[in-house]
Amino acid sequence: MKGINAKDIANFDYNQLIGIVKETNRPPGGKNSIFEIVNRLHLSKDSKILEIGTSTGFTSLEISRLVKCAITSIDINERSLKEAKNRARSEGYINIDFVKADVNNLPFDNESFNVVIVGNVFSLLSNKTKALDECMRVCKRDGFIVAIPMYYLKSPSKNLVKEVSNAIKVDVTPLYKSDWIRFFSMPELEVYWSKDFKFDHINDDVVRFFVTEIMNRPHLKGMNKEAVVKLRDKYGEYIFLFRDNLSHMGFTLFILSKRKIWEDPELYTSKEV
Repeated sequence: MKGINAKDIANFDYNQLIGIVKETNRPPGGKNSIFEIVNRLHLSKDSKILEIGTSTGFTSLEISRLVKCAITSIDINERSLKEAKNRARSEGYINIDFVKADVNNLPFDNESFNVVIVGNVFSLLSNKTKALDECMRVCKRDGFIVAIPMYYLKSPSKNLVKEVSNAIKVDVTPLYKSDWIRFFSMPELEVYWSKDFKFDHINDDVVRFFVTEIMNRPHLKGMNKEAVVKLRDKYGEYIFLFRDNLSHMGFTLFILSKRKIWEDPELYTSKEV
């Protein structure tokens, strides 16, 4: 941390700051989503899981708390992967293999995993189709792909979209639930199960307290004062920005499966009442 200065902080995007502050970066829905995945798919110690975009490892660690299955977790951010490894080691989870890899070119054999968990990663990719093809390639024939894409419930302002794009260094195009339904609608794939959610609006005091707690972490004490001030200001700015953005958003937990070539479409569908 001593080698990071205020100029470095100014050039970092949000994902790079996550690795510095060691934020617990969760998938949409956090523990509730993970609990749904484990129970809906009846994960067991024999399950082989691939997690795309692990960040600091929350999803893999939480799954491991519930069931000690074999998990491979990938990310492209080395700093975040290092923190994920440290957390797994501190919890005694030896069932997780953390790998630096890109979802667009997965270094795994065909049909290697029972479950591929993508979280909200598809939302951040320019070539979503290629990434989905790779996930389908490494997923077993009778396996599942879990995606938790976020989407706008109403049209956001152009300024908000621009600010979020700058923060995550991704050219954000506003998407809606209908866009994700179209994206996943392909002959070889089906929505096995899904559930919709809406983000809560978090008040200012709660956000400020969160940022203060993060900035009081011991490992940040070694940074020079100017860098700490810059980090606090920029990180806090990002957290408030994402609070405002998520207030316009919801997400769907999609469990997807490969369609059986012999199976007819389900004609008599139903809805929960």
